[in-house]
Amino acid sequence: MKRIERLLGMMNKTGLKNLLLTDPADIFYLTGFTGSTAYLFVEPEKAVFFTDGRYEEQIKTEISSEIKTVIVKTYGTSLCELAKQKGQLTVSPKCSLSVYTMLKDSAEELLIDSKDVVSLMRSVKDREEVELIAHAFKVAGNAFLESLSQWRYGMNETEWAAILEYNMRKKGATDRSFETIIASGERGALPHGTAGARVINAGDPVTVDYGCRFNYCSDITRVVYDGSDPFVLEITDIVKGAMDAAKSVIRPGVRCSSVDKAARDYIEKKGYGEFFNHGLGHGVGINVHEAPSFNFRDETVLVQGMVLTVEPGIYLPGRFGVRLEDTVVVSENSCVNLTAVLEDYVYKILQR
Repeated sequence: MKRIERLLGMMNKTGLKNLLLTDPADIFYLTGFTGSTAYLFVEPEKAVFFTDGRYEEQIKTEISSEIKTVIVKTYGTSLCELAKQKGQLTVSPKCSLSVYTMLKDSAEELLIDSKDVVSLMRSVKDREEVELIAHAFKVAGNAFLESLSQWRYGMNETEWAAILEYNMRKKGATDRSFETIIASGERGALPHGTAGARVINAGDPVTVDYGCRFNYCSDITRVVYDGSDPFVLEITDIVKGAMDAAKSVIRPGVRCSSVDKAARDYIEKKGYGEFFNHGLGHGVGINVHEAPSFNFRDETVLVQGMVLTVEPGIYLPGRFGVRLEDTVVVSENSCVNLTAVLEDYVYKILQR
């Protein structure tokens, strides 16, 4: 209930009389409910949780007794009755078009929370959340190190991904954070080159971008490379330098766009600016992509407790690409690297 109380405080400041939440991640954040379908209605007098009979037993252990629970036969009927009863209803901007349309026919006035107050709350993690995210990184990092002894050249990218994902699951992860990226050789020039059928050969630079979930997500990128091509090593050093330049400016009070600029300026000065073609990073939490973001458009001011990725890259079409990624938590005067379980940035597979 503490988070719901905080939400009510933010709603009061922004003039929201009530709020209907539809996004499972928002609802998990506020209530602890881990099921796939539910709605949460919040107003100063009460909080009401709607779900269906599949979760009637589950909510007995996950939902606080201070929250009124309603087991619905059909969500549409119950939500439309709520809308008629309240007259004016505010929905989260994550509300689907179908639900919005349905409610619009029932409410006298249907508003959208343009500030997305729950996302603002979620952008700043408390100590417990940071610990959960750190645990996800510990598991992901150890799974990667274990995979280094199991990966072989001659396997394809999908096989490498399967080994890594199995090792994360074996250590207790409930899921991947996202579809594992194993991009080898020329496919490394694809920023989102999810694992495919390409056979990985000795001497191929391999970008490994992956993460696991324990309700909260981890997100790491490292390079596997056993070659000695000085150009590959030069590009890797530049990307690492850009990451360090960005991390050096992260502290409370700095704008997200300024962190992105620090990395981008570094790569541009090295002559590869046109080959860094995406934002520097994004928030991480219950979802692997959350607010805020490190890009040129985001003017969010960093505050202590925000958790974001720092992932510069250089992608050379037809040749190879390099991306490195740490995830950091903004601290009192700088930032703490949650990805430190993997101290190195370039690794070699450990063939028996």
